[in-house]
Amino acid sequence: MLPWIGVLAILGLVLIFAEMLIPGFGIFGVLGIVSLLCSTILAAQMYGFFVFLIMLMLLIGLFFVMLLLVKKSGLYNKVILHERQEVQDFDESKLVGLIGKKGVTRTTLRPFGIAEIEGKSVDVCSLGDFIDRGKSVEVIQITGKTVTVKEWKEEL
Repeated sequence: MLPWIGVLAILGLVLIFAEMLIPGFGIFGVLGIVSLLCSTILAAQMYGFFVFLIMLMLLIGLFFVMLLLVKKSGLYNKVILHERQEVQDFDESKLVGLIGKKGVTRTTLRPFGIAEIEGKSVDVCSLGDFIDRGKSVEVIQITGKTVTVKEWKEEL
C-alpha cells in the first residue's frame, strides 16, 4: 500500500503544478488536491498519525523544491507575465480650442462617431441627430472628453 500512497502524493503535486502553469478551468488543481488528500488520509489510516505528519511535511518540502526547480529552469519566466501595461489617461488639452472649429464626419454619427477636425480624428457626439458620413460639422460644446457637434450648412 505504501507505493500507492507515494504515487498518489507525487501525482497530486504534479497536477497542482500543472494547474499553476497551464491556464484553464481548474480541473488539474482539483484533482491534485483530491489526490494529495487521498494519499495523506491513506497514510494516516494505514500507518498512524505520526506517519501522516511526516508525509505532510515531506509533501510541503517537495512542493517548495519543485517550485525552486521550476524557477531555475526558466519555465517560470516563460509562463509569468512581467511587463506592465501603462495606462495613460486621456489628455483633454488636445480638445482645447476646438469650439467653433469645423470638420467633416468620417463615420455616420448615431449620435456618436468620428469626425476629422483640423486634420485630427476626434470622437464626437451629435445633439441626438443622425449625421451622415462626409457631412460638415461644427464643434459647439466640449464637456470633459465629449466633443459635441452639429451639422454645419454653409450659407450662400
